[in-house]
Amino acid sequence: MPMADKRFLPRQMDFESMVRVLVEEHRVMEAGLARVEAAATRGDFHAVAAALEQVDPVFRQHIADEESQILRLLIGELGVKGAEAEIKVFQQHRPIYRLMQLVAELASKSASELADEQCRLNELFHKHTGLEERGVFPKALGTFQEQRKRRA
Repeated sequence: MPMADKRFLPRQMDFESMVRVLVEEHRVMEAGLARVEAAATRGDFHAVAAALEQVDPVFRQHIADEESQILRLLIGELGVKGAEAEIKVFQQHRPIYRLMQLVAELASKSASELADEQCRLNELFHKHTGLEERGVFPKALGTFQEQRKRRA
């Protein structure tokens, strides 16, 4: 299923609440990936696939919201050049998603490849969420607050 699925439309909520929800979703996805790792370690390939199946819709909805609201605000207010670092962070979404799909596929094929790719997925995901939480989201919130002040 492609990432840009029509079922995953941006949620309608105020900007600050959206950022809180996105941070909370990072924890939900991290917990799901921890279940993937535990299942892979046990050699329980069915549980690997099931855990990834649970993470998938959360991740795709998360991306729909980040790209339509966070990224749109940053580019609209700062321009592409001003949001260049955040654009690079969001460009990690597709490789993360591809890795999720690869791990799910490997769960039915190769234990050693599964462990390697699952580890790679966790590392990339943790790096990505850290960049969002320490860089992208604070910048987006600051930009949003500045925008609101100018309009007041």
